[in-house]
Formats: sequence, structure tokens, C-alpha cells
Amino acid sequence: MMITSKNKLTYILILSFISFSVNFYYGSLGVLSIDTFAFFDSGFRILNGDSPFKDYWTISGPIIDYLQALYFLIFGVNWNSYLLNGSIINLLLTIICFNFFKNFGLDNKYSFFYSVCVSILSNPSMGTPFPDHYSAFFSLLSIICFLHAVKYEKKIYWLLIPVLLFIGFFCKQTPASYIIIFFLINFFLYSYIKKKK
Repeated sequence: MMITSKNKLTYILILSFISFSVNFYYGSLGVLSIDTFAFFDSGFRILNGDSPFKDYWTISGPIIDYLQALYFLIFGVNWNSYLLNGSIINLLLTIICFNFFKNFGLDNKYSFFYSVCVSILSNPSMGTPFPDHYSAFFSLLSIICFLHAVKYEKKIYWLLIPVLLFIGFFCKQTPASYIIIFFLINFFLYSYIKKKK
């Protein structure tokens, strides 16, 4: 059964509401002082002129620090703008996964169901920005781009892969470095089989 653009928009609106609200709600339940507030503090420090590695130590890459500083700059330094960071990442991941499932031929109800599962299981377990999650999310998006590049042979997907892997690596080196190795092996195999340079 074909999905109309009106039906697709309805699915996307429902998924957007679920993914955003579930993450926003669960992000305020329970606090792990070291993990939960790590990027609240570093985002605030960057907003006040500090730099990672120079003025304070970070155990992961600086991408989330700068991203959170941007959220604080736009929405103010408060808990809601901190949760907004995690909720928007959760929303984007959910919508991209829904489109991925649809593009690869999964039925409407299954695409919707699996996307709801992604929205509930991906970022709400932490709710706030967390380097392991963000690195995994951007690595997953690079794999989705790789599969789209192989299927549709569009250059934009090939260009997005290193950008997403770079962001994932500078969120946290693990698991992005493993995905980079996985990608390079598959990229060279694909190039060899297709005889493309």
C-alpha cells in the first residue's frame, strides 16, 4: 500500500510529538550528578568564554559542549534548554529512522512502530546530552547515509558520511572509531566490487 504525503505528514507529526515529549519528560526524572550535569556546566563555561582542553578538562570531544553553548545562547541558561538539546536529537533520529524504514520498503505500520521504539529507547534513557549516545546516533546516521548512497547513488550521501563520522568522533571516540573502521572496510569493498574510484 502506498503512503500518501498526507499520511506521511501525519506519521511524522505523531512521531515528532512522541519522541520530543518522551525525552523531555524522562530527562527530568532522576539525576546522576556527574553524567546529567556534565554538559550543562561545560556549555555554560563556553558561553562565558572558556575553551575545552585549555580552560577545563573534557573526557570526550568538544562537539556537545559547543552545541549546548549554542542552545544556551539561543534559549537561555536553564534546564528546559538543556533538555531541548536531547529532545531535538531524539526527534531528528526518530524521523530519519522512519524515512529510512520507508525508503527500504518496510510497511507503514512497521515503520511507525519501529520508529516509536527508536524514540522511546534511544535518548530518553539519559534524556540530557550524553557523549556515548550522541556518538552512537551520529554513527548510526552515517550508516544510514552509506546505505542510501549505495542504493540511490547520490553524491550528497557520500559527502554526509565523513561529516557525520567527524561529529560522532568528536562527541566521543567510542563507538564512532569502530564505525569508521567498519565504514572504511565496506567502502573499499563496495568500490572494488563496483569498480568505482
